Amino acid sequence: MIFTGDVAIASGDSFSFHGFPNYILSNPWCINLEGAVSTVENNYSKWAIYNSKSWFESFENFNLGPIFIGNNHISDISEGIKKTKLHLDERGINCFGAGNNEEESNKPVKYSFGNFNYYLAGFGWPVIGCAPSKGINAGVNQFEEERVISQTKKIISEFNKINNNRIIIVIHGNYEFELYPQPGHRSLAKNLIDLGVHAVIFHHPHIVGPIESYKNRIIAYSLGNWAFSFGKYYGGILKFPESSFKQIAIEIGVNKNLVHHANFSPPNSIEYNYSEDVNAPNFSLKAPFEGLSDKDYTYWFKQNRIKRKGLPIYCSSKKTFINYIFDKWVFFRACFIKVLLKVGLKRNSFQK
Repeated sequence: MIFTGDVAIASGDSFSFHGFPNYILSNPWCINLEGAVSTVENNYSKWAIYNSKSWFESFENFNLGPIFIGNNHISDISEGIKKTKLHLDERGINCFGAGNNEEESNKPVKYSFGNFNYYLAGFGWPVIGCAPSKGINAGVNQFEEERVISQTKKIISEFNKINNNRIIIVIHGNYEFELYPQPGHRSLAKNLIDLGVHAVIFHHPHIVGPIESYKNRIIAYSLGNWAFSFGKYYGGILKFPESSFKQIAIEIGVNKNLVHHANFSPPNSIEYNYSEDVNAPNFSLKAPFEGLSDKDYTYWFKQNRIKRKGLPIYCSSKKTFINYIFDKWVFFRACFIKVLLKVGLKRNSFQK
């Protein structure tokens, strides 16, 4: 199965993919649908990130597997989760990571391919705007350590009894354009591998992050963008910098794990470059901190992190008092930036 990054294709836009070998396209793909799907154009707001009906047309040559929808833009339009699930249901596509109620958002999805059964569970970090599902209310499966561990243990107890079952956890977390994982997120990802998870995949930073091998399994800290309309959202000011043009898809294979590299050319063209083995001696995306203890990584992160302006470091993913204070600060900081954008006092915060 192949996992790749953010997909947000605006109304009137359509992406073209060039040079991709058929054996790659024929694998099941799990994309992060960054924004709800709606075919009614008057649902779109200037300040919403969404997917028009052309997202599916852009992927007509791909073998689409389960779709991850547990992100911070899935509710940018009214009843976004409900509309997205209906759209996917019409095409026989399952999704995970969010739901029309809490029970639905918590459910893993099963997908069989070849001799393997994949069980996928997804979570979204409320700190970055992933609105959590509560009770009968729609929302995202909340990324918080105790919740993630509890749900993962349940999945493992039910599905990890056969060698050809693979459990993969997908998480929407970290800050935009942060290259390296929060120490608490990395520690939790390692704990999930310790429990028996086959791979942990992160989304949200919009740039390709490092990939760490841990106990011969994979933690991918950011898959970046994959098909994100250029200059179509936020009144045309949302244009990602060239650091986002490098794109990857990671294949959790039968005998080995591969990374497929591609380049984005604005406004809507993606060109396949090459593939490489994650275990190759000269693997280009190997995490520079691979093998560090949690304590040593926290020190390393403090020295090397990218996002420093007013953003706290999360050393834990648990519900602690200090994390509560951090959560509130990051939330109000984000609200303030949005106000500045809307009144024109700040340009697109994604541009560099």
